[in-house]
Amino acid sequence: MQALWEYYRQLEARLPAHGPGFSVAVMRDTETVFERHHGLASLELKVPLSRDSAYYLASESKQFTAACVMTLVREGVVGLDDDVCPYLPELAKFEQAFPLRSLLNHSSGIPDYFQFLQCQLGRHEADYFNNDTILGIIACMDTVECPAQTEYRYSNSNYILLAALVERLAGMSLADYAKKMLFEPLGIHRLTFDDDRSNVIEHRVSSYEADPARPFGYKQHLGNANTVGDGGIYGSIAELLRWEMAWHRQWADSSSLLHAMLQPSPFVDGTVPDYRFGLELTQRCGQDVVFHSGGLWGFGTLIVRLPHTRTSIIHLANCEEAAPDMDRILAAALQ
Repeated sequence: MQALWEYYRQLEARLPAHGPGFSVAVMRDTETVFERHHGLASLELKVPLSRDSAYYLASESKQFTAACVMTLVREGVVGLDDDVCPYLPELAKFEQAFPLRSLLNHSSGIPDYFQFLQCQLGRHEADYFNNDTILGIIACMDTVECPAQTEYRYSNSNYILLAALVERLAGMSLADYAKKMLFEPLGIHRLTFDDDRSNVIEHRVSSYEADPARPFGYKQHLGNANTVGDGGIYGSIAELLRWEMAWHRQWADSSSLLHAMLQPSPFVDGTVPDYRFGLELTQRCGQDVVFHSGGLWGFGTLIVRLPHTRTSIIHLANCEEAAPDMDRILAAALQ
């Protein structure tokens, strides 16, 4: 792991101590073998980053959405090959079936909503939007980018729809369902979907973009969305380490929820994509690697697992300059 320590030493050296930065932790065999926090969670208040700092996880959140959906599948509430259209009337204009698994592994062909947000007349980049806004946009769509289960086409729309599916089948919000079924059983109390922009989130981290023309050399990103499902989780190193302990326990149990999320779902032509249900499974240097990443508003996140050595690497950043470089991190970790 010496090469990994060197990667983070070099990253620290490139970043000022009194600007935004990153938090990183490496866990092996349930022990935290490396942990660093560099920079500030709030430039305004001069609050240093720490293991309790709650970063916005962006698309890293998708694995938690998928875990909620698969909990409902395992309870027999819905099946992976069931058409979701009866539960999601927003899909009516497509006039076709969408198997649940096609949303989970991004093979539905439903376009990503971001491209439609950007072309709305009279809309400004900073305008607020939430899940209801996006469901309204999806309800106007009528053309897929590819037939279902024929190609991998990453689309945040899929996970907005999955959040609605959980709410309608479970009778509670995705945030409440995740809290009840995923987090509270593990004693995790502050890892949460932020579905209300008025919420107070303890130790919330702000994110920034370098701008030499501004006072202090940065501008603050002001998030303009409260979408959950495709993103929405705020989490800290402390809470994610607890989640990772449970993750590796589940890896050792072939009947676990995790293995249900990692099951292959071949396309029509028999091809098995790396993207499973909220997680990617690939191989590097002959080892299984399971990961997801995320990035939005200056936040950059990566959680990567090397199950063979029971290793997890968690990297959270609040500026693009500190964002994780997965290729370098993996290359260093596998040396």
